[in-house]
Amino acid sequence: MPRLIITSTLDGDGKSVVAAGAASLLRASGATVRAVRLDDGESAEADAAQLGRLQGVRGGPAVDAGGVQDDADWIVVEAGAESAGAVRRDGDRLLLVARSGEADDGTLSRAISEHAPDGVVVTCVPERGEQAVRERVSSLGGSLFAAIPLDRHLAAPVVRQIADAVDGDLSGDESLFGEASRDLVVGPVSAHEGMDYFRKYPDKTVVSRHDRIDIALGALDYEPLCLVLCGGEPTLPYVAQRAESESFALIVTGRSTAEAVDAVGPLYGAAPFSGERKLAAAVALVGESTPDGALAFA
Repeated sequence: MPRLIITSTLDGDGKSVVAAGAASLLRASGATVRAVRLDDGESAEADAAQLGRLQGVRGGPAVDAGGVQDDADWIVVEAGAESAGAVRRDGDRLLLVARSGEADDGTLSRAISEHAPDGVVVTCVPERGEQAVRERVSSLGGSLFAAIPLDRHLAAPVVRQIADAVDGDLSGDESLFGEASRDLVVGPVSAHEGMDYFRKYPDKTVVSRHDRIDIALGALDYEPLCLVLCGGEPTLPYVAQRAESESFALIVTGRSTAEAVDAVGPLYGAAPFSGERKLAAAVALVGESTPDGALAFA
């Protein structure tokens, strides 16, 4: 049974995203798939749990190299740089993941030489940057397998991170606390202007003053993931009551709107790969970026 091993040059390069997308592509082709995370880092269990959410893919807790089960047509193994060699066998395929602009030439060249990957996957590639990435990888002795574009949803913080960053009280739908939205939207000056404004951002977290209930209610009509009310408790308890009965998260913070936005901004790009929304985004992104889909792994 072939193994597809996904490793990376540096932590946080996006190997979990690639592993999830690859496993989903292989499953969609009709193959049985097991997705495995080696127990070799602080995020291993969280990564294993995320892979376990993939529809139709067999998962489980993080394991050591000897605990990888060969019970499917494809075994997708996510492994740290130092662990990939321990699980690799003759006939396996290995993809090396690097984040655009992160690993320097020396680091990437050494990783290519050490792992001799079947292909290099570069994540967070800026618009119209694929050709430059391809040329760089080739000049360092590798072959570009896929260029994964920069994606704002995958870079976004989850609700719980936002609450911690703004020292806020979190309530509402608990199933959303580990989810992320694509856009952070600041409430407009008037509620009337907010109608078209909120409609532009179907997947959003809205930040607004606690005393602008008209803005808050206008935002709720367009189903935000999260509503952040700044400056204190909402003037009317109606907003909090809706958070208990509807599917959105509510954060109440004493910080001003500007202070809240400043606190949340640095979280982008440093957020964990967690939650159903990010998983769906990863599967779609890898699928769109992989030439020939599952056939590319054959």
